[in-house]
Amino acid sequence: MKQPIHPDLLTKMDELGRRFPEFEKHRAALRELGSQIVFARPSKNPKFADCAVALVRFSGAIEAGFGLTRELLIFYAPHHDLQVRTYEAALAEIQTMDRKITPDIIFVSAPDPRLRTKLDDWSSSTPSLRAIPLSQDMDPNAMAFIGLIRDYVYSRDLFYETTPVRGARFFGRRTLLQSLRDDVLSQRVSGVFGLRKAGKTSVLFELADQMRQEKVIPILLDLEAFPSPPEDPTSEILADLRRRCLEELRDRKLRTKELAELSTSPSIVEFKTALQALLRRLAPDGIQLLIMLDEIEYLTPADKVDIAEGDMPRIAQLLASLRSLVQEASNFTFMLAGLTSAIIESGRLYGRPNPLFSWAKAYYVGPFARDEADDLALATGAKMGIEIEEKALEALFEASGGHAFLYRNFASEVVGALPTEVFRRIITRPLVLSRLMDWKAQVGGHISEMVQHVTRYYSTESVLLDVLREYPDEFLQLAEDEPQALRHLLDLGLVRKVEHHYELNSLLDLV
Repeated sequence: MKQPIHPDLLTKMDELGRRFPEFEKHRAALRELGSQIVFARPSKNPKFADCAVALVRFSGAIEAGFGLTRELLIFYAPHHDLQVRTYEAALAEIQTMDRKITPDIIFVSAPDPRLRTKLDDWSSSTPSLRAIPLSQDMDPNAMAFIGLIRDYVYSRDLFYETTPVRGARFFGRRTLLQSLRDDVLSQRVSGVFGLRKAGKTSVLFELADQMRQEKVIPILLDLEAFPSPPEDPTSEILADLRRRCLEELRDRKLRTKELAELSTSPSIVEFKTALQALLRRLAPDGIQLLIMLDEIEYLTPADKVDIAEGDMPRIAQLLASLRSLVQEASNFTFMLAGLTSAIIESGRLYGRPNPLFSWAKAYYVGPFARDEADDLALATGAKMGIEIEEKALEALFEASGGHAFLYRNFASEVVGALPTEVFRRIITRPLVLSRLMDWKAQVGGHISEMVQHVTRYYSTESVLLDVLREYPDEFLQLAEDEPQALRHLLDLGLVRKVEHHYELNSLLDLV
């Protein structure tokens, strides 16, 4: 990096150096590394006017080694007893920048002797974030600076995820997202189906984030948290829908009168009438409401009730009311997500004609395509300073069957075997294979639970899986008699067609 020559920047750096003498040490060390300070100013937060920020751009070699592509922020504080509110102010500075900078790595410099301990504690709740301490007793040697970055960047495991991913951590599914976005804007009702931990909820979160930019208010409800038939969950669902709608509308300072005047436990008709009136009021401003019902199988547990003729008519009535709202209001739609698509494929639902039969459009979140999996691995690995060889990518994909959770989980297992005391980390095929047996033992329970979930909601499909596993020569004939079940197995990614025959997805070898 060339040394800065702009007079305004030089003046600001001189001011920062006078206020924080350690800045000059950092600046000198960075110059030795071919890196430069490219921005400096006091904090914009009036409560932290005694603090300052600088941006550093590392040399191309360092960026390549640690997977960096943007400038990094250094936050300077004069406090000998750094408080968590100052740390939060440092993170907030990232959002105030009118330039793209690295969002998940930040340097913090302060004369607090417990700086490292505090930053490690405060950042522990965000595993992907690294707050790197630049303490007063830090070795001014340039290589020590690099060693510090290595220790923190290499300690991250960005593959390991237990919650839905979104934003920069979301990979693949772009065609699906575009189709769902078009459906929402065109008021088409969609159903998103797939295996457990296949990425359905991540798709919903990512879609909701995109839709907010289109004046759409998304309300995501996880039905797993509600009672399940044969106990009627309708009242609890309506009460929570009312509460969530009110919260979202109030956050945007939009009209709430119609919903606010409802009782906290409205009837289906009362809720529909109020929401219909409210939607008419919001329509002139282009505001659209999107309700997303996740884990929809908890409304249709086939092992507990007869979902075609069972005594749960209020569930069918609720879905019919939502369908009616779509037809009557120009700014409302809803979406379903879960494992089973029976809720849109069965002609009857709890003793009534199914209001969603042949009406909602089904999408399936199957395994990653190979190129999607490679993109995830390479981009995520680069952020941890990891190179991944082509044969290693192939082994990761083969072992996990491309299933989103299993792929990330196995990659995380492999990363844990990499050394951290080196400056170049490479994942090879032999390393991947060396971790395979231990990983299989660890995830066997997850796969068994996944298969049991399929057995619970897809009885015919479960039988076909057993036949393909035990009597593959007889599978084709049976599958021809059950075309819908075969289509489900293919869409869920449990079975794949290879030329003129079918095979189990390799993820089932992990059971």
